[in-house]
Amino acid sequence: MPMPPSLHELQRAFGAALVGGDGEPLAPWIAARGIEPAARLRIYRHANLAIHVEALATSFPATLRLLGEACFDGVATRHAAWIGSTSGNLQAYGADFPGFLAAQPELAAYAWVAEVARLEWLRQETALAAPGSLADPLALVLALAAAIDPVVRLQPHLRVCSSTVPVLGLWRYAMESGRTVAPDGSPEHVLLWRAPEGIAMRAVGPALADFAGALLAGERLAAACARAPATAPQELLARLLEHGLIAAISPATEDASA
Repeated sequence: MPMPPSLHELQRAFGAALVGGDGEPLAPWIAARGIEPAARLRIYRHANLAIHVEALATSFPATLRLLGEACFDGVATRHAAWIGSTSGNLQAYGADFPGFLAAQPELAAYAWVAEVARLEWLRQETALAAPGSLADPLALVLALAAAIDPVVRLQPHLRVCSSTVPVLGLWRYAMESGRTVAPDGSPEHVLLWRAPEGIAMRAVGPALADFAGALLAGERLAAACARAPATAPQELLARLLEHGLIAAISPATEDASA
């Protein structure tokens, strides 16, 4: 009789059976107890897939509504079976789901669905991001006036979504009752942040989206302003200050990641 596998080997084989469906190497070491080992593994595998599909449905409710339950369940099950989660925390599961949707041949004519899913994952990131300190607006203005090409640090929960489709309009069309007319096909830029009442989403112009994205990427003020040359820096900063999205302003000698 062969030597029994170690606990580590059993755990790896069990994980492989859940993801890949091949439980044959593990079967000799599973007590039947009224259920064949292969059937017992199928129960665990189906339960594992169902948990992952439910996690995707929770994170992507608008995508589910746009695709319909049957289609969403099929593509989510495929994602769970082929890719699955690399983390024990299911809140982190789904970051690659928008890209997975975009790669599915049957959804090629519905590329906008993947864009809505991308917006929904940014909502997830916003909800889970670390809280930021709310700086005094007057202190920010004085710091901005005193510094030369400062580092403007934005709230860590702020996200920017720039899309070639009306992504926020589509999300609202799917999620808000009473909307019976889909938006037109115009591109849309969206700022997302965590507000007291929940996740705030605001459609903005491309200048503000590019400016905020540059600051989030760690660029200094002058470089970020260069991305929106047709808009005054004061106007761009005022829009961010309006919603409390600027956390701090530091002299250019300080590291932007500090």
